[in-house]
Amino acid sequence: MSWPTVFPGLDTPARIRATCVLGAGVESAIVWRFGWSAPLPAYCYFGAVAAVTSASDVASRRIPNRAVLPAYLIGPALLALASAASGSWWPFARAGIATVLLVGFYLTLGLGFPGGIGFGDVKWAGVVGLYLGWLGWSAVFTGTLLAFLAAALLVIGRRVAISQIHEAALPMAPFMTGGALVAMLAMR
Repeated sequence: MSWPTVFPGLDTPARIRATCVLGAGVESAIVWRFGWSAPLPAYCYFGAVAAVTSASDVASRRIPNRAVLPAYLIGPALLALASAASGSWWPFARAGIATVLLVGFYLTLGLGFPGGIGFGDVKWAGVVGLYLGWLGWSAVFTGTLLAFLAAALLVIGRRVAISQIHEAALPMAPFMTGGALVAMLAMR
């Protein structure tokens, strides 16, 4: 199977390089935030998946299942190890609850506003919820709110700049990723 069919939209050397640069920036911020701690491997994994997912969504308006679906197994396993190392299991339980809540929230939006939120966004929301939930409820709320605020600002900006704008699909994964990263970096 070739690279373009695995990660839609990441089909040119320039796009692949841009995704790697994005990933390196995300990983650097994550290492700065977590330092050498038990949750670092889990959040580094999130950073790698976030870079590919966001870049693919921008380039093709598709979120690759080959990146997101394994995160539903690998993410909880890595966060369980982090919880075991800290001896506190509530963050792990909260992460599971946040996953279900964000999937439900995005699924409700997707069903209520067809064409707005896609099912790829719903799947990515679960992964984002997992990692934000492990940090706390304020991270879940902040990351989700920031994602929608940033998306709304872009939509408003496009409408102001281009008066006759067509309702183009908005790639939501980069906004969810950005909101999550800001929340992760801000929540100590």
